[in-house]
Amino acid sequence: MEKNTLYKEFGLTFLLGGCIFLFFGWLYPFHLVYQEQYQLFLFTSDYLAETVGRPGGMVNYLGRFITQFFYFPWIGAALVALLLVFLQREMAGIMKRFRNSSVCLPLSCIPSLFYWVLLCDENMMPGGIFALLLVLAGALVYFSLPSVKVRGIYGVVMIPALYWFTGGAFLIFVGLSLCWEIQVKKESGKWVWSMLAAFLLISLLLPLAAKLWLVQYPLSKLWTGAEYYRFRHIFPNVIPLVWMMVVLIPVVSRYLPEKSAKQGGVWFTGLVVLLFGCTGYLVYTNADFRKEEVMRYDYYARHRQWSKIIAYADQKTPDAPLSVACLNLALAKEGILGERMFSYFQNGPEGLMPSFLIDFTVPMTTNEIYYHLGFINISKRFVFEAMESIPDFQKSARAVKRLAEANLIMGEYAVAAKYLKILQQTWVYRKWATHALTVLGDDERIEAHPEWGMLRKYRLQQDFLFSEQEKDMMLGLLLQQDYTNRMAFDYLMAYTLLTKNLPHFQPYFRLGEPLTLQGIPKAYQEALIYIWGLTNNDPSRSIPYPISSTVKSRVEAYRKIYTTYPNPEPMLKSQFSDTYWYYYHFRK
Repeated sequence: MEKNTLYKEFGLTFLLGGCIFLFFGWLYPFHLVYQEQYQLFLFTSDYLAETVGRPGGMVNYLGRFITQFFYFPWIGAALVALLLVFLQREMAGIMKRFRNSSVCLPLSCIPSLFYWVLLCDENMMPGGIFALLLVLAGALVYFSLPSVKVRGIYGVVMIPALYWFTGGAFLIFVGLSLCWEIQVKKESGKWVWSMLAAFLLISLLLPLAAKLWLVQYPLSKLWTGAEYYRFRHIFPNVIPLVWMMVVLIPVVSRYLPEKSAKQGGVWFTGLVVLLFGCTGYLVYTNADFRKEEVMRYDYYARHRQWSKIIAYADQKTPDAPLSVACLNLALAKEGILGERMFSYFQNGPEGLMPSFLIDFTVPMTTNEIYYHLGFINISKRFVFEAMESIPDFQKSARAVKRLAEANLIMGEYAVAAKYLKILQQTWVYRKWATHALTVLGDDERIEAHPEWGMLRKYRLQQDFLFSEQEKDMMLGLLLQQDYTNRMAFDYLMAYTLLTKNLPHFQPYFRLGEPLTLQGIPKAYQEALIYIWGLTNNDPSRSIPYPISSTVKSRVEAYRKIYTTYPNPEPMLKSQFSDTYWYYYHFRK
């Protein structure tokens, strides 16, 4: 191979891998983390047999295998980049078999670039990449066989094998084989046509034969095979498009006109710029950075990185309910919810304790709030419902870990042991589960644990009916059980403020008043002076609470603007958007 061609070939590969790695590692890492938490990959023979026991099962297994490493975002980005680079290299090898020319080399990137765009959807599964890799590897072996009879025997054996490993993607192998024999080898004779007819006949009969064994599967699912999308009833139309591209690109490359050395360089550069430019546009339009932000907040909350949540919110205040809920949780865990909650956008009680949904995403995040408050049973319910709602019927490693923690805190050691032994069969969670098993049944060690011990102390001991409309009552029960539970107090106050339930604010405030001996947080001061001012002419002097001089002067300035101007909202927003008064009057 000429040195110039070698530079082009590997330069293109490094460009492709580098762009994908930086995108998923730097700009889009939390979509990969999101993938990991909705599966439970086990290193057991039973899990292997269950997964590969149907068409396309092998690529599902391989896709889940690498997804477990997405727990670490940069490792996940490196694996995705590596897989798509392998796909490009295999495509380049296929194209060389049809036409050995560096002019067409940029076209080998198209399937990888397409899959880059597809993976911007958090529900697109990585198993589809493995399907392409296995099928193209089979085709490369086919092309290397010198004898048409040997190729025929190989194809008859390989087509059923690829069908079982990859599902419907085996058709790529059939298409490439047909095009190779007709276009490149130009073989003639009865043997060739009989061989090609056998390939087509086997391809048609395979799903029908699988249906006789796997009766419970619909025939359409046996044609597609692998789980390309999280929602099993959906088979994205773009997947067959990618399959057709893989077959057509080598065929089309044979008919592109020859170029001189100088023209070839211009053609090569132009194709690279065009392909990567179009891909950049498609990635920009298909990537959902709003979801990426929510996933970032959820990731930080899951890993108890409270300071990172607050620092990220300081750069750009969140406005999605789940993001706001994670921020409020972080503020409460850092002990500054009452002080700083209105420094950020608040969208009502849904941004504090989101309502339960029959869904696999919202309850998974919301469980963190109930868990850290001490509503352990509610946390268990939310993660269990989330896990059972996962569309592709997988289990969730994150949910199983939380169920283990919750049962350990509640003293349900037999149940906790069941979950911990499952996690011991994983790679990411094995060490944590093994350590947790050492404290199982040891109440002293659990109570000495900085998190488990505190939650065992604060967890609600009495039965009650969960009500979305009476969360203040639930928080009140939690606080009355232990008046040192500062987080329960802050959430009760925040919930009352966000629902604008001012008649109950003062009675609730008195429940936890001993917790404010070091000073009343800013938001509570603003609510107290506003409530007092509704029935007193001079609230700044007569109020029986230690209100700071800053809050007193600001409420007077706020009142003056509010009562003087016919449309005070723009002026108040510029000066008082960080106050409870502005939220009370202008936030719905």
